[in-house]
Amino acid sequence: MPEKRKVMINYFMKYGVLETARLLEVDRDTIKKWAYIFSNYLSSEANPEKGKPRRFTINDVRVFAYVLMYWEDDPDIEYIKIGLNSNSQFEDESIDNLITSITPLFRAMPEDIDETWSGVVFGGEFELGDIFSTADSFKLAGDKLVEIAHKSHEEQELFQPAIYNYRHATELYIKSITGEEINHNLHDLLIKLKVVLKNEFNASPPEWFENIIEAFHYSDPNGEAFRYGITVPKEELYADMHQIKVLMNWLSASFKKIKVERLKTNY
Repeated sequence: MPEKRKVMINYFMKYGVLETARLLEVDRDTIKKWAYIFSNYLSSEANPEKGKPRRFTINDVRVFAYVLMYWEDDPDIEYIKIGLNSNSQFEDESIDNLITSITPLFRAMPEDIDETWSGVVFGGEFELGDIFSTADSFKLAGDKLVEIAHKSHEEQELFQPAIYNYRHATELYIKSITGEEINHNLHDLLIKLKVVLKNEFNASPPEWFENIIEAFHYSDPNGEAFRYGITVPKEELYADMHQIKVLMNWLSASFKKIKVERLKTNY
């Protein structure tokens, strides 16, 4: 069998001559020619000092893609430059699609990032968050899906991902208090949570609190039903997504209170 080619993700989006030529399906000499002719529209690394390799940015590739659209045996170079002067390379859907296709899902931090950029930074020194804040994130995702479902009348379509987010948030909330890491069984996790509450605060959770967790456990005991579309209950059940959102707000607030009281006790 032929050896599989290992995919190398270009996180820094710096492209050499050969890679740029491959992306645009032209030969390397053509890329070098374009780099010289259209140097005023390219980054400084496109035409470096002697002895240094050419490196093209994603915007350089965009310029080349525009040039390619109008390149002929006897090209009208001035016409192409007029288009580049008016930033026409940013107005073509086919070029946008090319740039989107070669831009990595995750990429290295841009050097010119500022407050006008929108996005998320993670990895390295930027941690995603602790288990409690992660639970909050999944709970928020569930809230947003319920809101969208209500406005667009797509309760059936969005029920599964919304409840998956809520169930996973519930699991993470409990684990943030109990320290459990592996178990996905909410009934077992609830038992451990009740032990912690009894030992640390001499308290027990209210009935509605337990009912939420047991309902998630009944319909999805191992955290896979809503994730993969597996129907667990044998009988037909009805879910009011607005009511579920309200109850999840109560549940989230209760876990936040437990967290605060624990910090007070350990201070």
